[in-house]
Amino acid sequence: MIAARLRALLMAFLLALVAGSALAQDVAFPRFLEIGTAGTGGAYYPIGIAMAELLSSKLPVQVTATVTGGAVENVQLMDERALAIALTQSASAFNGLYGNPPYDAPKERTRALFGSLTRGVFQIVVLASSNIQTVADLQGRRVGLGPAGGTGIELSNYVFDAAGFGIAGLRASYTAYDEALTALGDGNLDAVVVQTALPNPAIRQLESTGRAVRLIGIADDIRQAINAEHPYFGLMDVPAEMYAMAEPAPTLFGANMVIVDADLSDEVVYLIIKTLFENVDVIRNSHPAAAGVSVETSADVPIPLHPGAERYFREVGVLTAGN
Repeated sequence: MIAARLRALLMAFLLALVAGSALAQDVAFPRFLEIGTAGTGGAYYPIGIAMAELLSSKLPVQVTATVTGGAVENVQLMDERALAIALTQSASAFNGLYGNPPYDAPKERTRALFGSLTRGVFQIVVLASSNIQTVADLQGRRVGLGPAGGTGIELSNYVFDAAGFGIAGLRASYTAYDEALTALGDGNLDAVVVQTALPNPAIRQLESTGRAVRLIGIADDIRQAINAEHPYFGLMDVPAEMYAMAEPAPTLFGANMVIVDADLSDEVVYLIIKTLFENVDVIRNSHPAAAGVSVETSADVPIPLHPGAERYFREVGVLTAGN
C-alpha cells in the first residue's frame, strides 16, 4: 500500500513537471532578459544573480544579472527598455511610476513583480576611531555616497537636508560601496553612506581587515521628519552586534521589491513569478537579508502588480476577491 502511494505521488510529481515544462514551451518568451541589480558590494547583486540563474535553468530564456547604479537608476533603465526585471526600493518604484522627484516624468513601464524582498537600511559608516559622532559632524567632510543613481542618494538628500546643510555641504564622492569602504579604511574618506540590506558584505569585509567600524546614529527628530513626509521609509535601530559596535544605531530603512516591464506578456510574467516562488529557497539562500522572503507577504506593494503576477498571487490564495 505504501509503495503504491509513493508511486502515485511520484507519477503526479512527474506529470506536474511535464505539464509545467510544456506550458513554458508554449509561451513566447524573449530570447534574453536582463535583471538590474546594483553595485557588487550590496545585497541586490547576489540576489539578482540567483534569480537569473534559476530562471535560465527553468524557463526557455537566457536571463542575465546586470550591475547598475542601483534602485533609482533601475526604474529609469526599465523605462528605457534596458531592463525587463529589476530590484529596487518601494520608494523608487512609487516615485518613478508617478513621476515624483527624483524622476522628471512618469516611468509608465514600471509594474510590481513582488515586494517584501529585503530592507534597504541607511547606514553611515565611520571608523570606530573617528571623531565624527553625529550627522552634523559630517558637514564639510569627505563622504562617499555610494553609486550615482542609487537610492542612498535620495535618502541622503533627505537626511542631510534635515540636518541643515544638504549634500552640497559635504565633500561628496560617488563610487561603489566596496570601493568607498576601501577608501575609508585607507583614510581617504571620512565616512561612507551605504543603503543595503543587513549585514552589508563590504562593511563586514572592512572589519575582517582589522578595521573596527561603527554607524552614525540619526537623531530622532530627523527620522521623524523624514518619515512624516516620506512614509515609505521606516524607522529602525541597527543592532550593536551587527558590526561589533558598542551600541545600536538609530536609522531609517526602505523596503526593497522587484519590478517588471509592463510590456512583458501576462503569460511570461506569470511563469517567471511562479518559477521564483516554487524555488524560493534559491532566493533565500542568495543573501542573509533575503532569508525571510515569503509568498504570503510579497503581494504587499505600493504600485500596481503586473497582471501576470496578480494572476499568480490569486492562484495561490494570497490575493482574494476582496483585494
